[in-house]
Amino acid sequence: MIDLRDCRDNIPKVAEEWLKSLHVFLFEEREDKMGRKHASYYDKKEKKADDNQKAELNYFKEHFREIVLADEKGLDYYSKKNVSEYMKSFMIGLYKAFTQYKNDDISNAHYFFRELNIRTCPYCNRHYTFTLDEKIAKVAPEYDHFYDKASHPLLAVSFYNLVPSCHTCNHAKRNNPVKVSPYFSGFKRKFELQNEEGERMPINEIINQKKGGRIGFGKLGESLDEKKREEDEQCNIDTFGLKGLYEMHDDYINEIVEKTIAYSPSVKQALVDAFQDQAYSPQQVDDFVWGKYLNVAQYEKRPLSKLTRDILEQLGMLPDNEFH
Repeated sequence: MIDLRDCRDNIPKVAEEWLKSLHVFLFEEREDKMGRKHASYYDKKEKKADDNQKAELNYFKEHFREIVLADEKGLDYYSKKNVSEYMKSFMIGLYKAFTQYKNDDISNAHYFFRELNIRTCPYCNRHYTFTLDEKIAKVAPEYDHFYDKASHPLLAVSFYNLVPSCHTCNHAKRNNPVKVSPYFSGFKRKFELQNEEGERMPINEIINQKKGGRIGFGKLGESLDEKKREEDEQCNIDTFGLKGLYEMHDDYINEIVEKTIAYSPSVKQALVDAFQDQAYSPQQVDDFVWGKYLNVAQYEKRPLSKLTRDILEQLGMLPDNEFH
């Protein structure tokens, strides 16, 4: 999983726009293309509500900004709020109505995917999540409710509860628990090649067998905080089946190992010399071999970027001051 805070500095701005658009949709009159006025979604619901239901609606209205833009602690707080079946139906209906509402033939969901412009799934970093606005085909990721909307309906339209994800992760998760959100954190544990006993393989063992071992995740440490962090990350790993999915990329791992064996210092220098006349730097030559976007702040731009960097680090192929 990647940390979206490292990759996208526009997220708070997009969140504010989400808040304003939702406020207009919910509380203010709107005009359709025929110029007809539409009363707010909230007002229509309120007229049909009894006193207890109106109290719930008013609570949402009074805490609108805090709920819609809830941060990590806020999401945890509001996730514990119980609501009636009426309010549950209202919030889930609001999510569906708002995300499907179209301006200039583009739904709100599609528009905000485009504004975020997150290129790979932050949960798995295995699939591209491009947003395409073509008339013939509209392509976009899917919103995963970090706190599922059926159990935590008050957070159904909370911006930071909606993670743009690939179809695989969104459907693998369903209502299963996930404890680490890409909006607030990323994986601290690193991918590593392990032997059959689950131990990290040394470089010489990998090179000697000329192929990678099993994909695993390294340990963080022995402190209580580090152990708690490992447990939380393991929850994500299990829910999304990341270990099994990444082990299926063994052909890609073996390519990295083969390149490591072939990419000796003399070969690298020969490539640098060959490209020197073209004004390519040693760093750019490394990019040709390993691929770009291995910088932490660029993980979301290409699938398997974190895996690639972690394995290269294990193999000792990250020169000083490079890829950082």
